[in-house]
Amino acid sequence: MSKNVFNYILNGFIIIFIVFVVYLGFSLINNSIKSEKKPDVISDTSKAVTNQPNLTIQLDVQNGTDENGIAGQFTEYLRKKGIDVVESGNFRSSAQERTIVIDRSGDNRKAKKVADILGINSRNIIQQINNSLYLDVTVVIGKDFKELKPYTEQRN
Repeated sequence: MSKNVFNYILNGFIIIFIVFVVYLGFSLINNSIKSEKKPDVISDTSKAVTNQPNLTIQLDVQNGTDENGIAGQFTEYLRKKGIDVVESGNFRSSAQERTIVIDRSGDNRKAKKVADILGINSRNIIQQINNSLYLDVTVVIGKDFKELKPYTEQRN
């Protein structure tokens, strides 16, 4: 009799397990059908968003000089101008002669806008697309920083 009860309990667990597996399978199929529909919606809204003139620009500021605090000063200035500075720090070299703006996303308009805000000549914009950084622009501050707007406007 105890063997009979054990079999009933074991069969009950098997039935519960089968119901659970069927539920997970249904959820997986249902979610995959929903996710197949999402790219159409995303692509439609992304087209509408990219045509807007006031897009958010995400960038990082890198100090390529020996001067302390320059990246922080540029970060504060850019944030006041509505730019989303997501990171700031030191560049791999402290001997950067000219400040450069690096286009990371392939949208040259964003790099030009940042260059205009900082007072950087458009000849100092270069393109190095790197989608793994999740940035639009990188600003590398050079030794010419005293000629740029964040520094000149602070003195006035």
